Amino acid sequence: MAVQRTGISHNLLICPGETLAEVLEERGITQAELAAGTGVSTAYVNNIIKGKKGISAKFAMGLEYALNVPKSFWLNLQANYDSELLELNEGQTIIEEERTARDELAEIVKYLRQKGLIPMREKKDDSILSLRKVLQISNIANLKNIIPAGAFRMPSTQSANSYVLGAWIRLCQMKGDRNLTSCFDVKQSGKLIAEMKRIMMQNHAGFQYELRETMGDYGIDFTIMKNFRGAPVQGYISQKSDGTFQMVLTLRGAFADIFWFSLFHELGHIVNGDIGKASKFVDDGSDREKEFAADCFARDALLEPVSYRNFIKKEDFSIEAIENYASSQNVMPYIVIGRLQKEKYLDYRSFSSSKLRYKWSEPDNG
Repeated sequence: MAVQRTGISHNLLICPGETLAEVLEERGITQAELAAGTGVSTAYVNNIIKGKKGISAKFAMGLEYALNVPKSFWLNLQANYDSELLELNEGQTIIEEERTARDELAEIVKYLRQKGLIPMREKKDDSILSLRKVLQISNIANLKNIIPAGAFRMPSTQSANSYVLGAWIRLCQMKGDRNLTSCFDVKQSGKLIAEMKRIMMQNHAGFQYELRETMGDYGIDFTIMKNFRGAPVQGYISQKSDGTFQMVLTLRGAFADIFWFSLFHELGHIVNGDIGKASKFVDDGSDREKEFAADCFARDALLEPVSYRNFIKKEDFSIEAIENYASSQNVMPYIVIGRLQKEKYLDYRSFSSSKLRYKWSEPDNG
């Protein structure tokens, strides 16, 4: 829900002391008499009436005895006033670095507005306050300091904007609120792979929702996140305290073969034990050993190694041969075509009509 500003000016705020003064006037009680009845000095009462001091729990108790007005009334009055005053002064807490960060987050802001999470039209400082609330961070400049307990796939050839990447991480983390009934069991990974291939082969419009539910059955909370310039990241994985995993893919390209390979690659990181509860592994290509292992997992899970070598030896890369081999592996032909192109057995322009493109939508949480 979009954040709404109260629009109340400081002059319109009513401090608890004004209410106390009205009660005293109605009852004909002087400040000195109230001070004697509550065990404080007259100056103390006067400071509360003028708004220089707040009503403490002890004084609220004294007012309950002296005025027969419940202490909860005075404490709630003070709490509401403090909350309104804090919101009124919230803008004064904005530092210049946050304004710099806000400029870098223009695409994030546009996305959140489209989602109805922040107001469509706001002044710059108001949008900073909205971002604080939506991203659940007290200072948006601190986005650059977020260290995720998860794994990333980040092409080293692309530069990252620390503010955008931090915001992307927060959005991913906020998606991982689904309660799953099953924990991930590596012994069940073979069954999960078969289920993922089955969903791929169905090739229906709503497959991403079925994929999410199926992976959830195996202890992986899967979802898709929009890609943002400055966050050149393909995946986010973290292990939750209950033993389940959260996996998020962000998609810069629409080719189906790239999506499925990326998905199986991220699954490889989980199966290979790369993600722990205290993991700070950043999958940016620097850990070549883990990257290679995850790539091998994805490659071999999609196409069985011995059968693939035998297929290559035949040197028949006609569309008919590709389709027959793909069918034997329970994958779509574009999986075989994509690998043949990557390994330079085929030109990237070959069989372009068989290279499926996806049009993605973000599933809602739940």
